This record gives sequence, structure tokens and C-alpha cells, in this order.
Amino acid sequence: MKEIISSNVLVEKRFTMKKMLEIYQTASKLDGTTYLYSRQKAVEATSLSKLVSFLLTVEPNTTLKIIMEGIDVEPKLTLLTKLVSNEASVLRVKRKHLIETTESFQI
Repeated sequence: MKEIISSNVLVEKRFTMKKMLEIYQTASKLDGTTYLYSRQKAVEATSLSKLVSFLLTVEPNTTLKIIMEGIDVEPKLTLLTKLVSNEASVLRVKRKHLIETTESFQI
């Protein structure tokens, strides 16, 4: 069953370029779609240029939401959250299951 799961993290310091590349590489390897959302802006984590531009604008003490869509995404979200946790602290994890469908949505 497809599901959407999200995790809110509090960014404690700015992301380094190395950390941005690690996030991109991890998100690219995961089976599913990964979005990052903060201050009414969202970006798909598999687009390196957009991801870097987005993460450069994230200020310290800002909430960043990691959203994953796919099948069995909880372990993948945990992996990505651990990767981000050097720069941020986890606030909350929220899960929502969707009906099995071939349709998708666009943010």
C-alpha cells in the first residue's frame, strides 16, 4: 500500500555542501519520492540544483519537513532523518496511509 510519511526536524545550523550532497545521493537511491518543505517552499530532493538552492535558504532554528511517498517508506525516512540529524533535531514523525492508486499528486 502506498503511504505518505513525514518528519519535522528543527534545523540547528546551516547545511554544509557535503551534507547537501549526502542528502541528494540518499534521496536518489530511495525507491519513492522525497520532498523537503519549509516556509511555504517545497523541493523534490532528487533535483540537486533545486535542493542546494533550497537548503541554502534554510536558516538555523527553522522547521524543515521531510515528506516521503511510496511503499514501505518508514525505514527510508528514518535513514534520511538520521542523515539530517547532524544538522537538526527531530521534532515529530507523522504517518498517513493512502488508498492503493495509480494516480499521483504534484506539490
